[in-house]
Amino acid sequence: MDKNLYSIDEKYSIKEIGNFDKLEEFRPIWNSLAEKQGPYKIFLSYDWFKIWLKHFLGENKLVILLLYKENEIVAIAPFSIKRERFKGVPIKKIELLGNVYSPFRYFLINEGDDKEKVKNLFCIFDFVFKQHKGWSVLDLHAIPQENNWFNLVITTLKRMGLNYSDYLCFGDWYLDEIKYSGEEYFNNLPQKIKKDILYCKRRLEKMGKCEFKLIRNGNNIDDYMDLYYKVYEKSWQKKEGVGPNFHRDLAKIAIRNNWLRLGFLFFDNSPIASQFWVSNNEIAYILKTVYNQEYKKFSPGKILTSEMMKYVIDMDGVNIVDYVQGDEAYKEDWTPKRRERCGVLIFNNNIKGKYLELLTRDILPTVEKNKYLRKAKQIVKRFL
Repeated sequence: MDKNLYSIDEKYSIKEIGNFDKLEEFRPIWNSLAEKQGPYKIFLSYDWFKIWLKHFLGENKLVILLLYKENEIVAIAPFSIKRERFKGVPIKKIELLGNVYSPFRYFLINEGDDKEKVKNLFCIFDFVFKQHKGWSVLDLHAIPQENNWFNLVITTLKRMGLNYSDYLCFGDWYLDEIKYSGEEYFNNLPQKIKKDILYCKRRLEKMGKCEFKLIRNGNNIDDYMDLYYKVYEKSWQKKEGVGPNFHRDLAKIAIRNNWLRLGFLFFDNSPIASQFWVSNNEIAYILKTVYNQEYKKFSPGKILTSEMMKYVIDMDGVNIVDYVQGDEAYKEDWTPKRRERCGVLIFNNNIKGKYLELLTRDILPTVEKNKYLRKAKQIVKRFL
């Protein structure tokens, strides 16, 4: 038997890997499990985690858990361990891998009934508590609720008697049940949006050449990413700490997997808006939208969004369009349904873990309910 396997019981065991390069041999089974996650495949695929780790892991420690049932890998738990301040307290935290571009985070779990999935989760949590020391909080951020994943996590934690607290991560705006053409979608947009797009497009076309272009394959992706970054630099978007080549690397991986939908709006052969989408399994995710501020009065972002929507509806036949993260007001015009992504904080049974549980579950909610305590809290924060 593999000496690196930790036995959970007579059937289940776990192997821990801290170096992603050592995972290459597990790429086939990793992607096989990702395929079984349906519309969530992209963000649970081996390639997604590989590029994520390259750009975001930093000084944090990687912890990948491979759960075996007898001789078969039935689940993968991708974690990182970091040191940070949580509620003002310096702690060691374990969390599921993901970032601002992740519409959710979760484990890769084999097909099976809920009982089997709960058993898989039990094994993972049991290993973390018994084999990892010194951590205070295990953060399961943005777990999807629509496929029962969230409920299964809560069920497992209750059965194990673990201390936890759920919390709101972000709002997620989306459009589903798309059973119409791209043109029909456009015609059903709010009148103010539709009129603005048609008016601004006519103004641009009177002044010069206005053209929509979508990139999904080709050897010249670096040239198009240069154009993307050119628009990005002139956009209102706050510069992100993702490094200069994250989107470039992601585009190349997306092309290889036929996910990429990189859109441009050109005016007189110069890009004035760009959007980075990925599409797979009848669902399109909007990861990034940027436009040149000099053309703001012509609503280039709205014009491009309308063209992108038409494309994924007509050409990809998507059933869902997801704006990923954020409650910006404009999203409701394009994707009128909203759901919440919630997370779970699991507290360790050490001093810091118990203190943070008390603070999170009891003290802070009490403070927020009392206006005098809220005021006192603000005064204290000014002196910290």
